[in-house]
Amino acid sequence: MASNNMKRIGKHGPQVQHQHNNAWEVMKPFVHFGVKATATIAHALISIIKHIPKPDSHKPSKQNGGKIIKI
Repeated sequence: MASNNMKRIGKHGPQVQHQHNNAWEVMKPFVHFGVKATATIAHALISIIKHIPKPDSHKPSKQNGGKIIKI
């Protein structure tokens, strides 16, 4: 059978005590995830930047035999 737990307006149940001293224990997994995600993004950006060709490192192709043709 269903129980008759009726809530009445103006009647409050027992107050819940909030414990703020364990905030670090609650937030620790989120902080850990944030640090790991930031490190992953940083490593990806560093590897992308390393693979961008530098403008001064452009080597001329050896197809023309090193000859320069001026028109």
